[in-house]
Amino acid sequence: MLKKLRDQDKQAIRFVLLFFVFVIGFNLLMEISWVQENLVLPYTTAIAKVSAVLLGLFESSIQVSGTIIRSESFAVDIRRGCDGVIATIILVSACLAFPLTWRQRASGALLGYLLIQILNLVRIVGLFLLGGAGAVQLFDFFHTYVSQFFVIALTMVFWIYWIGRQKTYSH
Repeated sequence: MLKKLRDQDKQAIRFVLLFFVFVIGFNLLMEISWVQENLVLPYTTAIAKVSAVLLGLFESSIQVSGTIIRSESFAVDIRRGCDGVIATIILVSACLAFPLTWRQRASGALLGYLLIQILNLVRIVGLFLLGGAGAVQLFDFFHTYVSQFFVIALTMVFWIYWIGRQKTYSH
């Protein structure tokens, strides 16, 4: 029993260390100007375009220019932190650090990435509609507190669910 406990402790420590190495490594990559200009900015621009298409279902005056989405009454600029990149880094790091096969890790990272993108699109569209309706104070509150919590919490729930499913099938 003690040996098993020690092995579990070692696995837990290994996971935590790997998780932080991945998070720090990915975040350092994000600080490289080439990565920002050639990967993150085009990625964020694509998010703005997809969001504008979705918003066009609700409002006809939607325009997009780079990372800025605007209508006749409201505009938002999707900036760093609002693009889902940080949530993705955390989830992918957790999936990669967890002791499973590389195929299982990759599937969790991919599924989690897709979930984060869907959640982030819902977040952007919802916030834009809220701001466009003239509820600027509600927009600020939901932008700062509710929507970020929503994405993080649902991402954590996904990861916990995914880990439980992997453990079920890996034995």
